[in-house]
Amino acid sequence: MVSKINQYEINLADKLNDASIDRLMAINNEWEIINWNKTSEIISGIKKEEALGKRLVELFPQLQEDTEMMHAYTLAFQGKKSFLPARPEMFNRNYYENHFIPLFDDDNNIIGVMNIMHDVSHRIKAERKLEQLHHALKERYQLLEKANAEMATFTAITGNDLKEPIKRVYTTLEMIMIQDGARLSNSSKAGLRRIQASLNRIKLLLDDILSLSSISSFNTTHTQVNVQELMKQVVGALDKKIQEKSAVIRFGNLPTVTGSQEMLYSLFYNLVDNALKFQPAGNIPVIEIVNTIVTERKKDVNGHFEEQYYCISIADNGIGFNQEDAEKMFNIFVRLHSREEFRGSGTGLTLCQKIANAHGGYITAEGTPDKGSTFRCYLPLEQHGE
Repeated sequence: MVSKINQYEINLADKLNDASIDRLMAINNEWEIINWNKTSEIISGIKKEEALGKRLVELFPQLQEDTEMMHAYTLAFQGKKSFLPARPEMFNRNYYENHFIPLFDDDNNIIGVMNIMHDVSHRIKAERKLEQLHHALKERYQLLEKANAEMATFTAITGNDLKEPIKRVYTTLEMIMIQDGARLSNSSKAGLRRIQASLNRIKLLLDDILSLSSISSFNTTHTQVNVQELMKQVVGALDKKIQEKSAVIRFGNLPTVTGSQEMLYSLFYNLVDNALKFQPAGNIPVIEIVNTIVTERKKDVNGHFEEQYYCISIADNGIGFNQEDAEKMFNIFVRLHSREEFRGSGTGLTLCQKIANAHGGYITAEGTPDKGSTFRCYLPLEQHGE
């Protein structure tokens, strides 16, 4: 009965050995092969009966050229497990990970070493393909960056070249009005003023386009920006408009963020200025600026992760807007309100969005007609030792 059980165990061990998708090979203390499974036969083309009893380095002399592998066997004979990753151009390692495991008898004496060779060709091919894609993407990115820089340079040069003749035309028209105004009819003078107004709008549009161009090539060094102090500067710059409208602006403790002082100033200036501008006639603007910390759950190729943002919201009691227009209002040159008292180029919110994006954040808008609007700026949270 015992002999039958032992024979069954031996046969089962052989079947499990041959069923493995890995190459399984073992040697004794004399480096003679004592195990050679079916996968080893198939991959090497060497039958089990041909391999058993042969010294490993005689059957595969190329192994002696791989000092890492020979050292791994030596460590295993000292009772230490080791692992060698796949390595191109190396025998038995080009597409194989190798594990070296010492074999012990019942008295804990080392009697040999098991070498498990795991085929990782599919992974290596995928990694190489990914590396090729990464290289191609890097080249495309460099081309895009170059084209973007060239476009920004072209826009800056063109914009500045256009501003000078516009200024000259405006100045010439003003001189005509001063020197020859008495000889001009009222309709002619009104026509000249309309031309000057159009020139001013062109200049404003050029300024905004140049601002957008500078954001598109945003590559400045980030510093610590105290938004509390920045908002005080914004309110100070808008003081005349605030006084004219008797506006009330309230803001609590605002954070310190990492970014560009100049760009963030432009972001909050535009938003507060819009909150003052888009108001019903005779209404006293009330603007609330608050900060909260929000946590968002996101997903990438490595799985889910959490990201925290400072959410700086600017809420007003102005004319508001329809919520279905919330997305398109950030598109360049889009103006939801075409009335004369709400003049603008339609680039302000586009500029705000680009600044937020350049800082690793984003901006959203929420509004209700005749009840006001709220713009929320999300900027990545930074730790400052609080």
